[in-house]
Amino acid sequence: MAGFYQFYPNVVTLIGSRHGDKTNLMPAVWQTGVSKNPMVYVVSISQKRFTHGLIKASGVFSANFVDFKYVKTIARLGSCSGRDIDKIKEFGVELGQHKQLDVPIVKFAYASFECSVQEIIPSGDHDLFVGRIASVHEAGGIKDGSETIDCNAVRPLLYLGKDTYITVDTGSIVTIRR
Repeated sequence: MAGFYQFYPNVVTLIGSRHGDKTNLMPAVWQTGVSKNPMVYVVSISQKRFTHGLIKASGVFSANFVDFKYVKTIARLGSCSGRDIDKIKEFGVELGQHKQLDVPIVKFAYASFECSVQEIIPSGDHDLFVGRIASVHEAGGIKDGSETIDCNAVRPLLYLGKDTYITVDTGSIVTIRR
């Protein structure tokens, strides 16, 4: 069977979870927004992951979007399990303040969502966590006049598969007016 990388690149998000005294961050690329009204975001997480259990127990999670300059930190966060170490402490990730839900918000993220789980859908070796967005955090100056991310201000972190990352070439951006 062929590898499963044909749909990359995808934006990398740091999925934050917390239950009891355990807080964790996990990079994820199998994720997307699925509804604007209400705002709904879905992430696919393997049942084997520590984050999976924390989200299932708490019913909430965060999705944190980060700039390419944090690629090494993100790769480190994905290289080990929160079952074994406190990744936030080990890699010096500073957390910000949540607004509505008790979820970890990454301080260096250019945007973050606070999500409450509406449904968990089994999907093969992963489960889809369908989250209703309760609150959005955005850093100032990240959007252009059309409300899209200004890629001169933020370089979104993209994953190509096999531990390979890229970002946007601003020279290739085209806006089609309708």
